[in-house]
This record gives sequence, C-alpha cells and structure tokens, in this order.
Amino acid sequence: MEDHPELMPLLTVAGGTTRGLSFRVGRDPQVIGRAPTAGIVLDDPHLSRRHAAVQLIGEGVSLVDLGSTNGTWLNDRRIAGIELLSDGDVIRLGRTELRFFDPGVARTDPVGLSFAAPRRDHRPTLPLPVPPAPRVSVEPRGGVLPLPPAPVDAHR
Repeated sequence: MEDHPELMPLLTVAGGTTRGLSFRVGRDPQVIGRAPTAGIVLDDPHLSRRHAAVQLIGEGVSLVDLGSTNGTWLNDRRIAGIELLSDGDVIRLGRTELRFFDPGVARTDPVGLSFAAPRRDHRPTLPLPVPPAPRVSVEPRGGVLPLPPAPVDAHR
C-alpha cells in the first residue's frame, strides 16, 4: 500500500481553521496536536499539544486519545482507549473536525458523500421547473430609445 500513496487512508480537516488540509495515515503512529513536533499539526487552541494519535495497523486504522484535556470524539461519542476507524467516520478534536476516508473500502468520498447504491424505496428529489420571467415592455420618456454608442474599430 505504501507503494501507492493514493490508496493510503486519509484524514481531511472538514471544519476548523485548517479546513481543507489532508493527511495520509501510515504504519508509524502519527500524533495529532498543536505542538510543532506533532506529526499532524492543527492550529486549534482547544487542542492539547499531543492530543491523539492515528496509526495504520493490520485490522485498519486505529485512533487513540493521548490524555487530552477536552477529549477525542468519534462520531459524537467520546472515546476511551483504542478505536478502529471506518470509512466516513467523523473525528472531533477541540474545535476541529476530521473526516476519515479509506480508499481501500470506500463507501464515501473524502468529503463524506455516500457512494452506496441508490435506494429503490426512495425517489430522488428533482428540482421544480421555474417558469420564465414575464417580459416587461419599457416605454422611454419622450417615445425614443437612445441608441448605444457605436463600437470603435481598432483596425483603422
């Protein structure tokens, strides 16, 4: 998998001051925090210097809180101990929201849209037709419309 970095799992900042940044998750543990020595540095004053860590392991990608003050939240649940991530998971650290994307088992794209098969019991919502705007006739005062200025020929 390291031979094809595009297949490595990905954490994307979906909310916070560093929105849009993405980080590949590798086999070495990567500390997430605000310390400049962290593997994944996030500019969020509500993060601990060494807040959490992610790592690619045999079963998938693990997430662990490193004793942070404000905790690490996985899908709106505060974690205690090591948790395995699934494609589409939402991780909240301080005021930063990360989305987990695993191309090897992807059911979502990096921003969390579903790739699942469409439901047969649900019809897609279609936009309503918009009627054309009525044409309004404008009568100028004095009865004559002024002509626009003639274009200037640059080749003369």
